Parts: sequence; C-alpha cells; structure tokens
Amino acid sequence: STQSTWGMNSSDATLITSPEISAVDTLWVIVSAALVMLMTPSLGFFYAGLVRQKNILTMLIQCYAIFAAISIVWSLIGFTLCYGTSISHIIGGFDHFGMANIGTAPFKEAETVYGLAFFFFQLCACAITPALIIGASAERLTTLASIIFSSVWVILVYCPICHWVWKIGGWLEQVGAKDFGGGMVVHMSAGYAAIALALVIGKRNTTSGEMTPHNITYVVLGAALLWFGWFGYNGGSAFAVNWQAILAIANTNLSASAAGLSWAILEYIFKKRITVSGIATATVCGLIAMTPGSGFCPTWSAFIIGFVGAILSFFFIKMREHFHLFDDALDVAGCHGVCGTWGVFATGLFANEGGVKGLLAGDMNFFLSELCGIATVAI
Repeated sequence: STQSTWGMNSSDATLITSPEISAVDTLWVIVSAALVMLMTPSLGFFYAGLVRQKNILTMLIQCYAIFAAISIVWSLIGFTLCYGTSISHIIGGFDHFGMANIGTAPFKEAETVYGLAFFFFQLCACAITPALIIGASAERLTTLASIIFSSVWVILVYCPICHWVWKIGGWLEQVGAKDFGGGMVVHMSAGYAAIALALVIGKRNTTSGEMTPHNITYVVLGAALLWFGWFGYNGGSAFAVNWQAILAIANTNLSASAAGLSWAILEYIFKKRITVSGIATATVCGLIAMTPGSGFCPTWSAFIIGFVGAILSFFFIKMREHFHLFDDALDVAGCHGVCGTWGVFATGLFANEGGVKGLLAGDMNFFLSELCGIATVAI
C-alpha cells in the first residue's frame, strides 16, 4: 500500500495498481541509466584535465565518491522525498523510505517501466548533479567535505526541486512547467549552487598563469564520454522507446555540434585561434542547453538552442573573469547555470512536440510556466 499516515491523500498514490510493463521500454531505461552512470566518472576526467596536475586525483576521486555517497542517500531518503506521495505539492512523503514499495509496480511518471528501473535511472541523474557543483570549488574543497556537502545539498535542494518539477502533482508540474531531461532540476540547480559555493569558500591563492589546464587529453576524453552518455540521459528521459526518445537523441547531437561551431567562431574572433578545451567545453554547453527541451522542441530549433547557448556561456565567462565576480574554477555557473536557464527559456519558446506547444506555436501560458520555473529554481 502507498497510503500514508502523514496527511496525504490515498488518491495521490505513487504506484500504478494495474501495470502494463513493456520489456522493450524497461530495457531502454536500464541501458540509458547505465549511460547516465558513465557520465559521473566521465565528468571526473573532464574536470581532472582542467585543473593543475597535483589536483587530478582529487577531482577523479571526488566524482567517484559522490556517486557512491548519493547512491546511498538516494536509496534511503532521496527517492521518497522526490517521488513519494506528495505533501501539499511541495515534497514527497516517506512511503518509499529505505526503498520501501519499490519493485515491479511502475510509477505514474514511467507507466510502462518496472519501478526499480525508474528508481535506478533517477538515481544516476541525481548523483551527477552535486558532482557538477564541485567544479566550482576545485582545488579548495577536500573529498570528505565534498561528500558531506553533496549529501546535504541533495536532500535540501535537489529533492524539493525534483518533486516540484518531475513528480506528477508537484506544484510546478501543476502550473504547467516542463523539463524533459533536467534543465531546471539538474543544470540550473547545480549552476546557481556553484555560485553560492564559490562565494562561500572564497578564491584560490594562485595566479591565472598557474591555472592552465594540465591535460587536454583528459578534457576531450571526458567531454566525448559525456556526449555519449547524454544520449541515454536525454533519450532515456522519455522512459519509452518512442518518438520523443528519438527526437531527444537527435536534438542532443545537433545542439552540441552547433554549440561547438559558435564557440569556435567566437574564439577565432577574440583570440585568433581555436582551442581544444574551448570546443570541448562548448559541446557540453550545447548538451546542457538542449536538455530541458530535447523531447519537446523540433529539430530545426536544436541548432539555434545550441548555437545561442554557447554564445551566452562564452560571454558570461568573459564577464566573470573581467570583473572577478567569484572564483568558479571550472565555470559551472557559466556552463550549467547559463545554458540550463537558456534551455528552459528556449523550451518555452520553441516547443511544438510531444503535446507541448511553446510561444511560437501559440501557447503563451506554457511560456509563462517556464519563466515561473526559471524564477523559482534561480531563487
């Protein structure tokens, strides 16, 4: 039973009582979850290549350790806070505490997939989010501190936002906001948290010359594996083998490519040369920007979303460096915060697939719902 004693209505049950499981859909979600899991250690290589040589192992182990720690946090309390029976549309109840009532019965959010497969996919998506944030504190935060911070942040910040946006009955979901792959839940939350973390821990004691990335090969390897894993991240967010999954994968690839192109143009204009680390960073920006609308936006818009996203990120990073606003070591805010925000805005603008229509398709209400989501997560 999913009925609770915490003042929740039994009509808001999180499980479906008469499941119609699809083996194909379940297999796709399992494979996608494995790809998403790969993204966290891939992020470790991406970050490790961008820091000084003495910090390479620290960045690698922090990403690995965070995945392990969040796996435990998610299993004990994270999942139930996100997808438990809704309490006043704000947070989930404790009906899935310690993985209770998670098995073969599917959840309403993924009606044709075994519940445990949905649980694991969402675990992998959750685990990479705090790992993104530690890029802002690179070379200053110890591994133990990063684990503690990540665990607390997931419970206090990630889980409420996830419930608002992705849980059927969450207040932003009821308002009409949509986030296909995690523009609000993952990237915006990580990007804005990175700013707060950088401001709290302060700047590094180093000169800019000492901060040259020490291993570009690791950067490219990490970015390439992130690109590969992102097909499972966005494509798997359809929770079915359907048109939206195919659309999400195609849009993801096109947006990343367009972002690489626009960044290369900007680097040539301002630096008279194109850098490998810049292109790698740009493709990640394109992946981020496409995430919230990957299953909602037509393919032609993916080029615009990726192209513009990289431009916005490029100039935000330049502005931060010029004015010395805060020491975001690996530009988490510039990539995830900026491109995640732009992606949600662009979804409200361009969406015209999967039953979702944006402003250009004539739905002002959906566009306003996306703006509401942006304002909420940013605050």
